[in-house]
Amino acid sequence: MQRDPDKQTMEKAYARWAPVYDVLCGPVFVNGRRAAARAARDVGGRILEIGVGTGLSFDDYDAATEITGIDISEPMIARARLRRSPASTSRSR
Repeated sequence: MQRDPDKQTMEKAYARWAPVYDVLCGPVFVNGRRAAARAARDVGGRILEIGVGTGLSFDDYDAATEITGIDISEPMIARARLRRSPASTSRSR
């Protein structure tokens, strides 16, 4: 039986991907990311984004949406924190 990768393996993998994630994976997941943000806008309010990664989805939300993002990868979260700027339309933490 195949086992899931352990936490340390996943953390190392995402640490390697963090610097290039937006360029390589951003276009691949754009439709799903935008669909999720649209659904969140329809519900409104506060969103917990599990696996927020680099925060690529922040600009897909509107100003009325408050986003709390979590991720297993500290390098990904660090990039999300940089993306969280006053210019962003959503409120994130």
